[in-house]
Amino acid sequence: MTETARERVAIIGTGLAGLTTAHLLQNDPKKRYAVTLLEQADSLSFDSASVAVKSHETGAVERVDLPMRASAGGYYANLNRMYHHLEVPMHPVRFLFVFAKALKQRGTEAGNCQDSSQSPSAAASAVPDGYFVHASNLHQLPPPRPSAYSTWRYLLEILYLIICHAWFRAACFLVRPHDESFAQYLERIWLPRRYTTHYILPLMSSVSTCTHDELLAFPASDLVNYNKFSYGQQHYTVCGGVQQVQSRLSRGIEDIRVRSRVLEVLPRSSGKVLIRWQDTVGAQEEVFDKAVLAVSPDVASRLFAPLKTTGLDKIPTTWVESSVLTNASRAHSLVDSDDRTSQGKVACMHHAAVEVESASTQVITLRTQFSGLGGARSEALHTMPSGVVVSTCPLDGESEATQKRTLKTAGFRRTLRTVESRATVKRIFRDGSGGTTDGWVNGENNVWLAGSWCWDGMVLLEGCVVSAMRVADEFGVEIPWRK
Repeated sequence: MTETARERVAIIGTGLAGLTTAHLLQNDPKKRYAVTLLEQADSLSFDSASVAVKSHETGAVERVDLPMRASAGGYYANLNRMYHHLEVPMHPVRFLFVFAKALKQRGTEAGNCQDSSQSPSAAASAVPDGYFVHASNLHQLPPPRPSAYSTWRYLLEILYLIICHAWFRAACFLVRPHDESFAQYLERIWLPRRYTTHYILPLMSSVSTCTHDELLAFPASDLVNYNKFSYGQQHYTVCGGVQQVQSRLSRGIEDIRVRSRVLEVLPRSSGKVLIRWQDTVGAQEEVFDKAVLAVSPDVASRLFAPLKTTGLDKIPTTWVESSVLTNASRAHSLVDSDDRTSQGKVACMHHAAVEVESASTQVITLRTQFSGLGGARSEALHTMPSGVVVSTCPLDGESEATQKRTLKTAGFRRTLRTVESRATVKRIFRDGSGGTTDGWVNGENNVWLAGSWCWDGMVLLEGCVVSAMRVADEFGVEIPWRK
């Protein structure tokens, strides 16, 4: 099929959903589609917030993703299959999750006590106000004991957690969620309140980057399925950061238009789609055969008028910030990711220091503020192999001490889940169990939706891949990693 005979498809948004959709259509074995990517930022967005950080002590350069991009086997089945197909280098990583109280007299630095002379276990034990350390997949037994706990007190806490953990796991596999919120499910299974507030909510809210109250409003099925499918599974990260993924997915796509802010998507009587946008030259418009909106639900409903009747604009979202912090001695600095001289030493920190425990075991401190304006919330402090700390959902990000340590801060819009929004999404994507199918549905007017929120599950990277695969299926395009 000649280039002029190909159907022209505009994909708005270049996160993982947009790039995966573009990759599948661009590599259609029958070559039926010509893809145009439209992105309002200066570069493709999936890797746009990531930075390269140089250690002054070793000279090594580490690529740090913002936000954190880790996946687990089981729940991220399609994401991991795609990475394998693309030959994206990955490595397993073990985490020590430190549960700690966020006290007012202590700042973010309280969650980062690790220096170059400490092992991850010693650092985890030394976190101020820490009350437990959990080793992912129980890779370290017994887990490190917080320095403030006596041996007997810690043994009693372990016994309590063994009982509660077994209780919750059994419920996830045996007690099927109804059409209910996570809060309602927890009440129905009689899970002890302290275990919920001090362990379940800090951990899962860090995964979902939201407050505890927002997480409790999630559909119970989201959390139950996540825990079922990720149970006992290994965690993975991409060697060298998600730039490896972005470069592979965008390879061969020639029509990429950055600095192009889409203003409106209009269905035409001919069945085609008119798209209007603003770029560095001025106002532009162009007609395409099909369009894919790989953006958040609030943006999608603003761009495409038929979505305003679906309730998509009522799906809650929240703004999340993530920062890269250096240690107290400021022994790190940012380097230009395009500077080949500075990048000459860049290597996956896991493989560059494979014999060092910190390369394969990383500490994530979950500092929880149990009361205050806006309810309980947790900050995640992830100590990277190079020693820098990635702070997500900061509790005191505006403090002077934190500002002095900040190398880079990025923000992103997170879509939240509720029982009501789940029903809205299921109806749009024609899931028969989601109620009536009245109103606009995905693919109508030759417009499709894709994104981490466009599936019946947690708003994570797996949703990006699943929704892109759905678009490919409806376009009749073969999905190579499905084999």
